[in-house]
Amino acid sequence: MGDVFLTNKDYIRIKNMNIVSYGGNQAWCKSKRMQKAGCGVIALADISIYLAEQNPNMMTEAIRRINKPNGLYNKNDYLEYVKFFYSHFVIFLFMKGMTGFGMKFAMNRYFLLNDIGLKAKWKIFLSDEAMLKDIKHLIRKNKPVVLSIGPNIPKVWEKEGIPFYVNKDGILRESLKHRVKSHFVVVTGVTEIHGQEYLLVSSWGKQYYINYEEYREYVNKHGGKITSSILYIKGLI
Repeated sequence: MGDVFLTNKDYIRIKNMNIVSYGGNQAWCKSKRMQKAGCGVIALADISIYLAEQNPNMMTEAIRRINKPNGLYNKNDYLEYVKFFYSHFVIFLFMKGMTGFGMKFAMNRYFLLNDIGLKAKWKIFLSDEAMLKDIKHLIRKNKPVVLSIGPNIPKVWEKEGIPFYVNKDGILRESLKHRVKSHFVVVTGVTEIHGQEYLLVSSWGKQYYINYEEYREYVNKHGGKITSSILYIKGLI
């Protein structure tokens, strides 16, 4: 099957006290709305930073202003950039967060206003095989992938979700007390472990693993193929 990872396996490293993060964390934000519903904004802001790091022609003045001593982004500067990204490119943030189509519009607004020759599409009705194929293709092209673990559809009050795993000394262990739903993450790699494929993701400033088969079982039984999907970034890099 073959493992695939972004060119920079460290993704985006931000220094938070004495800890180095793996991408951003909406819990750092002062805004209560962002803390509760900002995972989509964080995902898009992080992707814009990653693309600029990897492609000098995509660098913007706002990203250049984020101090990066010793290769680690300054947390306060990073949060100022998140505020900038939110105010300039996100049209509306619902109380429960962004929709997939809202993610598409925000990312395309960012690309357009910064004269970046890429275009985002929110894919829907993807089969198990087609989604994994798209994710691997984008990762090989060094493009991070926004993945949505959507709400329970149509029974939005239900609490079905998926487990997140962490790697502890080479063993994957379930890491969170609750199952995850209604959440955006950024896929940074795909790897095979004990014959099963796992998505390596950035969420809440940490690195987690998602069992792809468990994710698709959730999509097919509880999540729906419109709200649980991926942001596909088209265009040459």
